[in-house]
Amino acid sequence: MKNIVLIFFFIACLSCKKYLEVEQPRSRLSRTTIFTSDATATAAQLAIYSQMESQGLFFHLPAYTGLAGDEFRNHSTFSDNVDLATNNLTASNQLVNVVWTNLYRYIYQCNSMLEGLAMSSSVTPAVKEQLEGEARFIRAFCYYYLTNLYGPVPLVTSTDYTVNSILARNAISEIYTFVTNDLLLAKGLLSTGYKSGTNTSTTERVRPNKWTAAALLARVYLHLERWSEAEAESENIISSQVYSLSTDLNNSFLKSNPEAIFQLMAVVPRFNSFPGANFILSGAPSIISIAPSFLSSFRTADKRQLAWTKSINTSLGIFYYPYKYKVGQNASSITEFTVVFRLAEQFLIRAEARAMQNKLIEGIADLNTIRQRAGLSPVNGLSQASLLDSIHIERKFELMFETGDRWINLNRIRKINEVLGPLKGSNWNETDRLFPIPQTELLRNPNMSQNPGY
Repeated sequence: MKNIVLIFFFIACLSCKKYLEVEQPRSRLSRTTIFTSDATATAAQLAIYSQMESQGLFFHLPAYTGLAGDEFRNHSTFSDNVDLATNNLTASNQLVNVVWTNLYRYIYQCNSMLEGLAMSSSVTPAVKEQLEGEARFIRAFCYYYLTNLYGPVPLVTSTDYTVNSILARNAISEIYTFVTNDLLLAKGLLSTGYKSGTNTSTTERVRPNKWTAAALLARVYLHLERWSEAEAESENIISSQVYSLSTDLNNSFLKSNPEAIFQLMAVVPRFNSFPGANFILSGAPSIISIAPSFLSSFRTADKRQLAWTKSINTSLGIFYYPYKYKVGQNASSITEFTVVFRLAEQFLIRAEARAMQNKLIEGIADLNTIRQRAGLSPVNGLSQASLLDSIHIERKFELMFETGDRWINLNRIRKINEVLGPLKGSNWNETDRLFPIPQTELLRNPNMSQNPGY
């Protein structure tokens, strides 16, 4: 336990500066100390997951993209929230800046892990492979979100701050090539089963395994329009028999539920999950609620509206909030973990990949798997165009309020202007599809450039 506390102190030191100017910290626990045993090296990697949960990444991603998009309505008078909701962002907006900073912080820590593991002769080979796979997966995960939110970004692969502080932005194609390579390597390194903090088998799905890397890889292949490869990755996950869809929608976000591919363990006192603690309302909303226009787009028979949204009647009116997570703040027991990847998405990926290859019967079958769980009637005989439209509609409701998927998917299928233009009116410009590069990065790095429109 002492080692884990010291390592968390070390990781915290890495987080004290903005990522691109981070130097090797002079903490009392050096890199050479971390990589002297399996236990200390593993604890360093687990500390990254603790930060991702405790720093609220999986609330920030859906909340901020949902405000900028069509999922949420703003109730805050804080100027940064107002600017986000009205698509009037500036480079000094702290909400979008914190996402940039945190994602690069985790990348730095993964780079440090990879460098330390490469130099270590004390960490056993099996643990070294697992930790390298986890670090590569998390690094790829962070770059996936950076490039989808900010466009071209600096590709940082080391902890050398003298190099990192002057890096220019890499093309999106270069980022995706790097992400794909990291995920392919991670797949080959990670265990098929789940590992505990002591590297023994466990039923908790809170460390990435082979299928976690495959889940992100399937999504990446969808972005790259590599349809057969997207289908193959999702097919392997679905047919692995490790996962199954929860028959009850209310159980899809329980800890270690059979649908979960990767979750983050609860680490904040009296919180089950950061999204649950922040989305669930106990009174009139002070920050966000579900947008009325989003609510009105539900179909009458869709069980997800009842299971995954909830209303509260206040003196100011009735407001709706996300209810995928059922436990808010001051939890007395831990029943839920934050879900990062789950099986339902893989059916939607496989459906779309099959549709794009004109495998319409198979694609419709995957679509109906998701529709029927939601209480919707099966569809048949769809054309390719109709099938794709139906898949995108199901993705909207199945993955709503999760990890910014709605915003990212609208960008991916090139419908963000079509959807948000009429909704946002004169506030919407085509350049709003990307967030601004933080002003602090522009001032610090002479080779950094800003996105168009900012």
